[in-house]
Amino acid sequence: REMAARYKGRVQAYEVWNEQNLHYEWGGRGGKLNAGKYVELLKVAYQAIKSADPGAIVVSGALTPTGYNDGDIAIDDRVYLEQMYQAGLESYCDAIGAHPSGYNNPPDADWQTFHDPSASFQATGHPSWFFRGTMESYRNIMIKYGDSGKRIWPTEFGWASVEGLGVPPVSGYEYAADNTEAEQAQYLARAYEMGKGWGWVGPMFLWNLNFGPLCGAGDEKAAFGIVRPGWSPRPAFAALA
Repeated sequence: REMAARYKGRVQAYEVWNEQNLHYEWGGRGGKLNAGKYVELLKVAYQAIKSADPGAIVVSGALTPTGYNDGDIAIDDRVYLEQMYQAGLESYCDAIGAHPSGYNNPPDADWQTFHDPSASFQATGHPSWFFRGTMESYRNIMIKYGDSGKRIWPTEFGWASVEGLGVPPVSGYEYAADNTEAEQAQYLARAYEMGKGWGWVGPMFLWNLNFGPLCGAGDEKAAFGIVRPGWSPRPAFAALA
């Protein structure tokens, strides 16, 4: 409430929490993941923000695509989104946050049919590996729960490439070796075109601009950047411009 009052007229939107379907995003608190507990937090934040700045947009915390569902470490994002709706999500946000990662798949690829046998990292067979799969899955859930009037805000998305960085992919990000810089540029530009064309997508926040120079080529975030560690633009920078 204090923050919304202080920045009224200057801050247009607030995203409440981040990737709450992962255990470590709760600061190591004990107990199983619980979407209902998150909606309790969102409700309090939504009401506080709106009381100070009724015109502010409140975005639900973006889930992370996991494809993993044990209730302790992670809950599948689509399952968690449904649980959020069952707990009253519709009443406590103006937009739905999403982190639709593309991994090493084109943005318009269909997760049910797409397969690239040349890829060293096989990210197939589940919508969580696909930008389109994640976005369309969320949209279908929103429609199911009568919330089709809201837009999805991709508050973090991108494609990683280690080409031109002089380093191998960081462990856990092996798919970054399959994307050329040219493909990164093509995929990012196409994703924005798709977002515009869908008509149910809000602002799209690219991950990321400049972690290359900030963190160095060896950091996994640098592979997602659209400028290199020396600040020279990668092809994605020009493609997006």
